[in-house]
Amino acid sequence: MTDEEAVPQVFEAGQTVQLVVEVKARRDAVSQLHAELQRLVDATHRHDDGVVRFEVGVDPEDETRYVGYEIWASRDALDRHAAKAHTQHFLSVAKQLVVDPARPLAATRWVPMRTEAPARYAVGTTAAADPPPGFAHQTFTTSDGAKLQFVTGGSGPTLLLLHGFPNTWYAWRDVMPALASTYRVVAADLRGLGDSTAGGLPNDVPTGAADVHELVAHLGCHTVSVIGQDWGGSTALAYAAAYPGEIAHLGVFEALPRGPWSDTGPGASGPWFADFHRIPDLPETIIAGQERTYLEWFYRAFSATPDVPTTNAVDEYLRTYVQPGKMRSALARYRGVEQEIAHNTKHLIEPLRIPVLAVGGATVFGSAVADNLRSAAANLRSMVIPDCGHYVAEERPADIANLIADFLTHSND
Repeated sequence: MTDEEAVPQVFEAGQTVQLVVEVKARRDAVSQLHAELQRLVDATHRHDDGVVRFEVGVDPEDETRYVGYEIWASRDALDRHAAKAHTQHFLSVAKQLVVDPARPLAATRWVPMRTEAPARYAVGTTAAADPPPGFAHQTFTTSDGAKLQFVTGGSGPTLLLLHGFPNTWYAWRDVMPALASTYRVVAADLRGLGDSTAGGLPNDVPTGAADVHELVAHLGCHTVSVIGQDWGGSTALAYAAAYPGEIAHLGVFEALPRGPWSDTGPGASGPWFADFHRIPDLPETIIAGQERTYLEWFYRAFSATPDVPTTNAVDEYLRTYVQPGKMRSALARYRGVEQEIAHNTKHLIEPLRIPVLAVGGATVFGSAVADNLRSAAANLRSMVIPDCGHYVAEERPADIANLIADFLTHSND
């Protein structure tokens, strides 16, 4: 974002540039301007080169005031951004939504600066973690251009495993080999997470369900069994609701999917971080550069097993979550709860008839996983894993592999 008349311009070639701007919306145009700013931020992260940081946050004391914080690798990179179609579109539209149409952006600081220091985290690996023996990394591009990364191996009926936050496919690494002798096992990175890209659609649960539909078609399956943990469990349920003819078995592990059964009143959103993650723009701005500190809190707070996830696993997760846009993609799922509820309300007119396995770790969601699904699943089986936390596939991999195998084999007995 630029306002050429408002700022001095003294630069040397190659200097990094920091820019702070203010946007003041008309009170009757706050939501529209917010949507336009979100589109600009997303387009900039996807299409502009030379952007080091580009964040926009709303003033917590004034909903009409937005502050943008940008760092560009050079003045040339900033100039290219200013000329891009998405930037010009925003400037044109913003004039109709701000208090002062003659000056939609007010630059409060624009100075050359030293190169931004790397964030203070020690990533254990730079390349993607190796898959288990007999498995291989593959990719698939969705109809909107998102590249989905998945790891696959084994033979037999297809079993799709979906991860949650703050994990990737790697959370299933110790479960996959035990199932590969009987099933073709596919563990996928959700859109915008792990080594999958965000594409051009919202990174919410309904979009994830459509991604699974496309991936299943790509794999050449008539039917598939899907097991998901956390947001992967919510995605798996949304897929089953929208495409019931494609799914043979559904597993929801340590997840509380939303639907018409959900309480959306005051205090119903869940733990503190769920509300925090739903605030537009602010969480990823605060977390930037502190991803390890922030995410390690989740790994330790919600695991009942010492040193699980392991240091190597945390390093692998951090390798991806520190990448530009990854935290925003993760947080988008919290911000899309209303879309998830609308999706499941539309598609779950009647309860699912397929076998559904609800699994909770005793120290986190426990029996609440099954309780949450009782109106959504007519053939529901429940299991609570004792002395286990949120990361069931990492805390109890042998038990989880056996549980999945038994469910897929005997669920119709």
